[in-house]
Amino acid sequence: MEHKHAFFHGTLEVTIFRATVNKPSLPFKCISASGKPTYVSIKVDNKTMAKTTQERDRVWNQTFQILCAHQPNTTITITMKRKRSVLGKIDIQANKLLHEQSSINGYFPLSKANGKPNKKLKLQFIVRFKQAESAKNWDTVLYKGIKNAAFPLRSNCSVKLYQDAHHRPTFQPPFDLCEKPRNLWEDIYISIDGAKHLIYIAGWSLNPKMALVRDPQTDIPHARGVKLGELLKRKADEGVAVRIMLWDDETSLPVIKNKGIMGTQDEDALAYFKHTKVICKLCPRLHNKFPTAFAHHQKTITVDIRVLPSSRNREITSFLGGFDLCDGRYDTEEHSLFRTLNTESHCYDFYQTSLPGASLHKGGPREPWHDTHACVTGQAARDILTNFEQRWTKQCDHNLLVQLSSVPELSQQPNSITSSPQRNWNVQVFRSIDHLSAYPSTENVTTERSIHEAYVEAIRCAERFIYVENQYFIGGCHLWDANKHCGCRNLIPVEIALKVASKIKARERFAVYVVIPMWPEGAADSETVQDILHWTRETMQMMYGIVGEAIQKSGGQEHPRDYLNFFCLANKEKEVKGEFVPPYTPHQGTQYWNAQKHRRFMVYVHSKIMIVDDTYLLIGSANINQRSMDGQRDTEIAIGCYQPRSEESNSDNKNILSFRMSLWYEHTGKAHEVFREPQSLKCVQSIRSVGDDMWESYSRDEIQDMGGVHLVSYPVNVTKEGRVEDLAEGEGCFPDTKTPVRGKRSKVLSSIFTT
Repeated sequence: MEHKHAFFHGTLEVTIFRATVNKPSLPFKCISASGKPTYVSIKVDNKTMAKTTQERDRVWNQTFQILCAHQPNTTITITMKRKRSVLGKIDIQANKLLHEQSSINGYFPLSKANGKPNKKLKLQFIVRFKQAESAKNWDTVLYKGIKNAAFPLRSNCSVKLYQDAHHRPTFQPPFDLCEKPRNLWEDIYISIDGAKHLIYIAGWSLNPKMALVRDPQTDIPHARGVKLGELLKRKADEGVAVRIMLWDDETSLPVIKNKGIMGTQDEDALAYFKHTKVICKLCPRLHNKFPTAFAHHQKTITVDIRVLPSSRNREITSFLGGFDLCDGRYDTEEHSLFRTLNTESHCYDFYQTSLPGASLHKGGPREPWHDTHACVTGQAARDILTNFEQRWTKQCDHNLLVQLSSVPELSQQPNSITSSPQRNWNVQVFRSIDHLSAYPSTENVTTERSIHEAYVEAIRCAERFIYVENQYFIGGCHLWDANKHCGCRNLIPVEIALKVASKIKARERFAVYVVIPMWPEGAADSETVQDILHWTRETMQMMYGIVGEAIQKSGGQEHPRDYLNFFCLANKEKEVKGEFVPPYTPHQGTQYWNAQKHRRFMVYVHSKIMIVDDTYLLIGSANINQRSMDGQRDTEIAIGCYQPRSEESNSDNKNILSFRMSLWYEHTGKAHEVFREPQSLKCVQSIRSVGDDMWESYSRDEIQDMGGVHLVSYPVNVTKEGRVEDLAEGEGCFPDTKTPVRGKRSKVLSSIFTT
């Protein structure tokens, strides 16, 4: 008999009450004679998903929500443990919850190590399972906020969205709903310059010698060329509390001139602010097993600003997203490779870490940078400030922070500020973090994974389409053909594939667009990059396999790419008069030489956003990989936001739609009305046509300008059955490289570092 549900897909709720030796009919009497701390762990498919606290009286009364997207033969294991011993366990088959009963409630004997029941040791618990397809909609889930986040959903906020660090004055998406895109780094300068009480910066990297404002046509000409460090020192001299918290890359050693493996310039930034009123601290990412492997990856700037230009009262505003204030991030929608090397934009900021030996003296291509960011005002901005305070207090001196309650201008609560048309956003702050990096929000929770939960819940609520831009796209290893135990178990790619499959089964249109870099930053043939490419291919194969199987089961004639498509960004430029002429050239035959000869290179996608149904948007510092979603690896921060439906117009506000359309205009150079219906097959075909045509243009060796269009299809072939293969024979490598698109599993790197 065919099972109705092909996957164990939904939310597993487990409540652990207590352990006792007595029979259920007798009053509870807890084991407390030994008084040794005891805890209960919950595993799904042999992976620990949750743990209770350690209690001497063995009474817990703790409930856990566990997201599942697993095979139906998965085993759920509940184990009672002491520090160095297993006291007993019980196994529950997922199939039982799927097909026999949706909950298990009782008082059960635990099994000994030999598998025999230990009738003297029983555990009281409830296990419930709720199918992902049941009662999932915006109003009942994300519009009420994620429960397991440290910060609740906030109303009466404003959100500004940014694509790229800057824009040329001529860039204006020709849609009636699109405002002129904002200039992120100029807005950051204005906010820092206007701060009166505090400037808090948390980052992966920061270069104080870098200028934020570089446009000759800027509206703030006095700021042009001003170094970030000089601006911060001036504000500190004015009495503003400037606090900077950077990741301490412990490979930044004097013996290699403090460069470090990741090139974050952390030691240089620390030295720059030494003996100034700016307080800069380097904070290592503390980890029990790999203290140098993981990073503080959050990127936030929090300042106080005027509530209104004429008001004395001030409020908190916070920036967050993908941008660090460091080298190579300044770019416009043009994403030029060669044409800006002799301009103020990039003559002092040549950045190219994917071509070994690259430098301005040897010429382009530079590495173009596409990123996204947000600015939040309201109570959610204070939550971002609280995150900074929790991290600072954990690793630095809390006495160096400003007590907001002591500042009359800031004492007013944000929600008491009069509402305005701009304050029509609901915002929730999410994190990936643990007790080693910040004080936990509750005693029972030592690790927060609310970013992952928000992604999964948003995907489960999706009705029409999903649009993703991310630096990485890896997950769902428990469903891969190989490497099932590499540890990359985040559910985001699996959930997307299962969403598509459910829509195919229901015969409803749905579309997914994913934009990632051609390869991760670094030398394309390096061990790390090859490993990540390998994981990416495994993820794609798993997803297309699920979609292809769903089409076959439905009896349809569609192709998997009618629903799911991967893209990257690239540029190719003809030479123009007046370009920078480098005094030196790369070694002939190298990848650098090839890229220069053919005048092409990828645009590096560093943004971390997901847009669902033009209704809900997730944006922050988190990549779609295990490092960012785990909570115990890299520290991350993000927001989920939406604009509530207007009762007057009975329609949604259009800011998220406007932002997506602006991004699509930047990537495609087109303004088709069909873009307003991204779930439609016509829109999928239109976007796919741009991507396929531009890949063909990009991959040809002849120099042909791409004319401002950057979207190219990711270079793989997908069969009707859902198999992912290399392109035609001889096209299995990225142009100008000998690097296979499929990557290669490293023989020396542990998967914990590259997933």
